[in-house]
Amino acid sequence: MRAALSVFGGFLIHIVLGTVYITGNISIYVASYLHSVGHDVALKDLSIILPLQVIGTTISLILGSYLTTRFNPWMTAILGNSILVGSVFASSFIKTFYLFAIVYGFIYGFGVGISYTTPMIIGWSHFPKHKGRVSGIIVSGFGFGSSIFNVVSTHWINPDNKSPDVECHGDKFFASDVADRFPMVLRWLSLIYLIVSLIGILLLIRPKKSIEIDDYITTQKEEECPSIIAGIKTKHFWFLFLSGFCSFIPGLYIAYSYKTFGKHEINDDHFLTYVGSASSIFNGSFRYLWGMLMDKTSFKTSYCILLLCQIGLMASLYYIATIKWLYLIWVSFLLCCEGGNLSLFPTIIARMYGKTMGSKIYGVFFYTFGLGAMAGYFIQFHVVPEVGYYGLFYIMSGVTCISLLIQIIFFKEEKLWSLSKKLSDSVNQ
Repeated sequence: MRAALSVFGGFLIHIVLGTVYITGNISIYVASYLHSVGHDVALKDLSIILPLQVIGTTISLILGSYLTTRFNPWMTAILGNSILVGSVFASSFIKTFYLFAIVYGFIYGFGVGISYTTPMIIGWSHFPKHKGRVSGIIVSGFGFGSSIFNVVSTHWINPDNKSPDVECHGDKFFASDVADRFPMVLRWLSLIYLIVSLIGILLLIRPKKSIEIDDYITTQKEEECPSIIAGIKTKHFWFLFLSGFCSFIPGLYIAYSYKTFGKHEINDDHFLTYVGSASSIFNGSFRYLWGMLMDKTSFKTSYCILLLCQIGLMASLYYIATIKWLYLIWVSFLLCCEGGNLSLFPTIIARMYGKTMGSKIYGVFFYTFGLGAMAGYFIQFHVVPEVGYYGLFYIMSGVTCISLLIQIIFFKEEKLWSLSKKLSDSVNQ
């Protein structure tokens, strides 16, 4: 019971962290509010916010892992979630684009990174033989968070499902009767995030002293990578890094542009919000299934299945975009694949490099996420104007193919330090 409650606490913490994905849904409201208070901003400018959140997460992820394993997991989660909640509340008072991008973008993401691995480290300590399932359960909250708050934020800001009708520089914004609700909604959201965070942190419990984290680490030293430097020097790490970069780009791009692209084909704000919520449910619920599939098969098998699905979905997305329910299904399964990435990679890195050092090496690996987000931002500004969405989706399908080839040809799944210790012992004998 103690262990299950701890995992559930981690799930709740990740629900709050996962609200990062509502950025794609609220970006039109952010732009409309800034426009209504006299700030000249284009919709495409808002595409920088999610990459800034991811960069903030990337920078602080190693710090969060270090604080959890070196000091106190509760204090780490309190620090990270406090930064997140505070940034949302502070953003409600900001009326300039650049300051909003820094606070709701980078600082928000910095808080996410500090708390991100804490629940998984505690969960792995309770269930060391089921890392994939534990990771899947906890990070599924990351997907469910936005499924809830996408709908909540839209119905609070635009309850009458009005369409944006204020034209400026080729973009359409909501009128002030919709846009002016945005700051108060952010304040209510920050209060809800605070309550859910506190419940999750209170449930986050270390194992009993007989299997205390430090004791568990001691018994597993033969499977631990000795340092971050030693881990990133292995070719296995760089095969994972390149694979992750290529497979992250499509899902991240869709996560914050499904509404921007969808509004060209489907002029229905509430429906596009439901697309975001449904895709978040798929993102969250399938993370556990990806983890379970990995536990029953292997990382390589699970990941190749994911990549094949992503290739097919990206290649056909343009052709079904005008059909509402097909668009919902396609985007949902693309975000299901994105969630699978975030379930499979922390688990394989923990298996290969050890639970404690693996969480820190995952912090380095997570730079692929930041690079993938920035690649999506570059695509929005430079690729879409040149080749359109038709060419873009084929390019992204091809990028995923590169990841698949790396896995099939180069990557080999091994417990590196357990293997090296066995080889060393056989030589000494």
